[in-house]
Amino acid sequence: MSRPQQVLASYRSLLRATRIAFDGDHRVFMAARQQVRQGYETGRTELTSEPEHYDEIDKRLEHASGVALLLRSNIVQGQLMHRKANEEPLSTGDHGIASQSDESVYKLRIHKHTELGDNDAVKGGKTSLAGTAKKIKWSNIDE
Repeated sequence: MSRPQQVLASYRSLLRATRIAFDGDHRVFMAARQQVRQGYETGRTELTSEPEHYDEIDKRLEHASGVALLLRSNIVQGQLMHRKANEEPLSTGDHGIASQSDESVYKLRIHKHTELGDNDAVKGGKTSLAGTAKKIKWSNIDE
C-alpha cells in the first residue's frame, strides 16, 4: 500500500474510532473529529511525499493507529441517570452497566470493542491485559 493510501486509511480509521467512542455525545464527537482533521491538515502542510519525510510520516501513522486503538478499546462514556427514591435499584440493562449511589446512577456505554479486563490480571503483576478479556454475549449491548 502506498503512503498516501496508508494516510487515508489511518484518517478513516481515526474517524471510525471517534464514532465508536463518542456515539451519543454530539459535542465531544464533533470536537474529536475536528481534532483529527486539524492534525491531518497540519501534517499535509508540514510533510511532503519526499523520501526525507518518510520516517516522520511513518511515526505519525503509527501514532494515529495507537490513538484509534485507544479510542475504540479504552474510552467508556458514562451518563448520569437520576432515579426516584422509591424505585428499585437499577440493574445492568440492554445498553451497559449501571453503578448506583443514593439517588443517582451512572449508566456506562460499553460496546463490543471495549477492552474488558479482570482485577486478577492487575493483582498478579501482569503488565498487559492481553488475553484477559471476558467473553460475553454482545447481542444485548449497543454497537
